[in-house]
Amino acid sequence: MPRQPILSVLGHVDSGKTTLLDRIRESRIVEGEAGGITQMIGATEVPLGTVEEVCGDLLERLDIEVTIPGVLFIDTPGHAAFSSLRKRGGSISDIAILVIDIEEGVQPQTEEAIEILKESETPFIVALNKVDKMHGWNSSDGSFLQCLQKQSDQVKQQLDERIYELMGELNEYDIVADRFDRVDDFRKKVAMVPMSAKTGEGIPELLMVVAGLSQRYLADSLKVEEGIGRGTVLEVSQEEGLGTTIDVIHYDGTISKEEKLVYGTSEGVKVTDIRALLEPKPLKEIRVDRKFDHVEEVHPASGVKIVGKDMEGVISGAPVRVASVDELEDAKKEVEDELEAAEFETHKHGVIAKADSLGSLEALMRELEKEEIQVQKAEVGQVTKNDVVEIDSEDPEYRAILAFNTSINQQGTQASRDKNVEVFQSPVIYEIIEDYHDWRQEMEQQQREMALEAIQRPARIRVLEGHVFRQSNPAVCGVKVVEGVLKPGGYLLNTEGEKVGRVKSVQEENESLDKAERGSEVAVSVSSATVGRDFEEGETLYTDITSDDYRRLQELDDIIGQGEKNVLDEIVNIKDSVNPHWKIG
Repeated sequence: MPRQPILSVLGHVDSGKTTLLDRIRESRIVEGEAGGITQMIGATEVPLGTVEEVCGDLLERLDIEVTIPGVLFIDTPGHAAFSSLRKRGGSISDIAILVIDIEEGVQPQTEEAIEILKESETPFIVALNKVDKMHGWNSSDGSFLQCLQKQSDQVKQQLDERIYELMGELNEYDIVADRFDRVDDFRKKVAMVPMSAKTGEGIPELLMVVAGLSQRYLADSLKVEEGIGRGTVLEVSQEEGLGTTIDVIHYDGTISKEEKLVYGTSEGVKVTDIRALLEPKPLKEIRVDRKFDHVEEVHPASGVKIVGKDMEGVISGAPVRVASVDELEDAKKEVEDELEAAEFETHKHGVIAKADSLGSLEALMRELEKEEIQVQKAEVGQVTKNDVVEIDSEDPEYRAILAFNTSINQQGTQASRDKNVEVFQSPVIYEIIEDYHDWRQEMEQQQREMALEAIQRPARIRVLEGHVFRQSNPAVCGVKVVEGVLKPGGYLLNTEGEKVGRVKSVQEENESLDKAERGSEVAVSVSSATVGRDFEEGETLYTDITSDDYRRLQELDDIIGQGEKNVLDEIVNIKDSVNPHWKIG
């Protein structure tokens, strides 16, 4: 008999993933979650009897026999958690359900889930959830096909139009899809099942399609190999009276209490003894139900809690093997190979990436690479003070830590405040990346504005008649900034390109200014100049721009006003008439 398929449920936040599982297992985990959103990865074993019960007379009417022993459902908080469920060469999930809100269509996390499903080559079914919210829809528990017969022609047409729209959206990702009862070849088309996790309609068809596809197309992958037990760590936790425990998705071979546990850590492969194997009861969720059965042996596919002796350094997403003494070296080699496959390319300079599991870190690193964000260090675990200290000496745009689905400890929080290091945290990768991009753009904008403040600006000024307060040593007079920005420190030119003095200070109502902008009437102190000899009352003068400042102004062109650009052109023409080669000086 084949093992039960491992099925992952993915989808955008609030698309109804956990509600769908609740409906199947008749639990209410969603009510205990923050905001109704799954916070941790969970595993639920749904036995054959429950599958047949949910499908009801649908199996009989369609003459379908379910031959798989059940389904192991994996509920994920986001597509990156799906990456944690991996083995060397691909995902441990045999099949997936992609939950899409029928009204919202493809959303950002839906897109991410599609990309990772395609990348891992995991076959999937689309659950078009919340069909009950369609205008005019008459809901009834049970079969979608039976419910559909009760709908008005207008509602049926509305449903078809929405499905065609979604077919078009999915086609943009090279996915050919159709309503499940219209699919002629499940190898070439993705089945879409309209359903409602809230009312239950369509769930019989959904489970029927899952069972049918598993039996027909996944027979080879559902065969169990003898010998070494293989799995992936979902979660590491401290249990009262048990110490460090690991929740494991077991996908191949046999796990026996009498054998050795081989597991991956950030420092390599370690081996320990198994103290206990704990199985959650059927239809109970591994992270919520704390009542377990003590067992001597576990067969795939299953979720199991393993209690080991001194499980130092074990991390979420790491591979585990359970083997006899004779198989121990082979098991260690397998874990070693998987850990090597999960190593990441880093750079001399870049941000620090942290995540709660190896799989999550892989997903984060993959997205960062796509966005061409350089990473200097990538690790599983909390953000710590050491991380902040390491990143403190980085270039400004890299003084950031990107923390996916993980926390920052108290010392790390204090250090980040003291050193002004940015920490971006979220259970959603695209939010972290968006926040980092926004911060970097804002910081780069601030740096550009600071660079602009550090150079001379183009300005055209007019010496006000009757406002000469001192004729020379230095000359002090009133001027109007006709256009541009006047700053202390630079030289003034006349319209012939001759220097007439240097602006020592700019004042308004006896207060010194860093700059005076268009329309301002201010007093300027001009050294090495005499009014009446170097320039006259009523005369138009320009600020002198050096070749270095000219190049910087060209680079900062996008944050300079059009009036200032026009004045710069006037200054360039004046200086070119005197020395056409001044720009390369």
